[in-house]
Amino acid sequence: MIAVYAVIWFVLLMYVVLLASRTARLSRELELLARLTGVRDDDDDDVGAP
Repeated sequence: MIAVYAVIWFVLLMYVVLLASRTARLSRELELLARLTGVRDDDDDDVGAP
């Protein structure tokens, strides 16, 4: 019974690790795309200003 719980925990841990690596990769790709297109995230202060 303990082996079943160990396998489940291992699978969940691997799932979380894969999600974290995918999120980090997407973040790096978005940063690269923003740099290539010249889009900056610094202009959020004047959102909604006329």
